[in-house]
Amino acid sequence: LSLFGPALTLSRLAETPLSARTIGGVAAAELANAFVLWSVGQWAGWGLRWERSTRATVTLGAMLGNSGNFGLPLIELVLGRQFVGYQALVLAINNVLTFTVGLWTLARARLSVADALRRIFTMPLLYAAALGIFLSVSRIALPIPLLTALRYLGDGLIPVALVTLGVQLAGRSQVRDSSAVGVAAFLRLVVSPLSMTALVHLFGIPAELGRVLILGASVPTAVNTALLAIELQVNPSLASAIVLLTTIFSALTVTVTAFFVTL
Repeated sequence: LSLFGPALTLSRLAETPLSARTIGGVAAAELANAFVLWSVGQWAGWGLRWERSTRATVTLGAMLGNSGNFGLPLIELVLGRQFVGYQALVLAINNVLTFTVGLWTLARARLSVADALRRIFTMPLLYAAALGIFLSVSRIALPIPLLTALRYLGDGLIPVALVTLGVQLAGRSQVRDSSAVGVAAFLRLVVSPLSMTALVHLFGIPAELGRVLILGASVPTAVNTALLAIELQVNPSLASAIVLLTTIFSALTVTVTAFFVTL
């Protein structure tokens, strides 16, 4: 989380020139969608009388999609390589959400406010995302040797993350509340793309960009959700189960979403 993630985020953004207007529109839609999922997840948690840590894990699993190793190739396959830059921006925004809101949500389940804030502001990925957005808007190019090194380093995130998740799944204990996994999966795979569809129309986002956002909102829960839960020791078994279940069922839900956005 402190090495591969920042390298991936910085390299993707540095290679993708974007306007301030595009960044603002994508950020508004992504933040609004995250707020919808957070609100519904919290409401469900209170209604089902979950513990605070369970509510935090489910909410995080619903909010944070696998925008990188799942979303990037998905957008390229379904919509074309020319749209991958938009998804790189979505990836950066989701990474910022992961290591601010996500880290705060999980950390507050077991840490004080001061400790939670300290964990947030010591995450290198935040600064990598800020630098990447600056380079993208200002059209400043990184030196080729540095950019190449960042690409190779960033590509290491996916295998390392998947191995870590596999180890956790292999040794995970029984999930005590199966309803929590089901609610998180429903929010991530069904509610998220439907909510993003409404937001795209509400915000008047152009059709091409809107298709990227809607399809990107249908991806399963990010592996980073489980990695954060493992690192902070807040329901790692539940977080890993959410990642696993959403990834399995996304084969169906993503296919349906891809069909509708390409009509």
